[in-house]
Amino acid sequence: MPRDDFSRTTKDALAKRVGLRCSNPSCKASTSGPHSEASKSINLGVAAHITAAAPGGPRYDPNSTSEERASIDNEIWLSQNCAKLIDTDPAAYSSATLSRWKAAAEDEAMRAMGSPQYEYLPQPASAMHAPLPRIRDHDYDHARELLMQAGWQPYMNHWSKGAEWDMTIGNGEYFWNKCCHEIKAASPTGLAHCTFAFKDIRMQGLPSQAPAHKFWHS
Repeated sequence: MPRDDFSRTTKDALAKRVGLRCSNPSCKASTSGPHSEASKSINLGVAAHITAAAPGGPRYDPNSTSEERASIDNEIWLSQNCAKLIDTDPAAYSSATLSRWKAAAEDEAMRAMGSPQYEYLPQPASAMHAPLPRIRDHDYDHARELLMQAGWQPYMNHWSKGAEWDMTIGNGEYFWNKCCHEIKAASPTGLAHCTFAFKDIRMQGLPSQAPAHKFWHS
């Protein structure tokens, strides 16, 4: 079976969308620079597949089409080392993880340009959940409101959870007393994050790529 490789056009667009930097948040190395000849440049980046280009490859998805495997939605820009890493140990680098890296790298590149951010996080056309608002820099009350406006509803715990030990001390008690009964986990010391649960109309849970469904209370 032939490989579903990317076109040069999509690879060029992919690299530029992340400022020619590796999308691995632990790397972020520049992948382009000057050649010794003034008319040339050096490229050290790789347009890696999120799901494999052919059966037997890392993270291969048999349900995806040839067009989907060759599309820009299925590629991530990485340094050569990071591209080798994700394919050598695919169990440690899932397609969901790579998609989060890609979205975060594009978001960072946009901020670096000084461009206004979109109201919602980018997501593939195949996404089956409600849109994800940008909530990273908001306090919980505001973030909760933005999520509800986008079609997410708090997924409430049973009333008896309020009697559990981690809801009676620390920041758990604070949020529970505000009737934020969607709280899933709290910090007994009040010095760490709380985690909250939301569902959309299809009962899809808030995806892990949504970067801020954990919040501090100070």
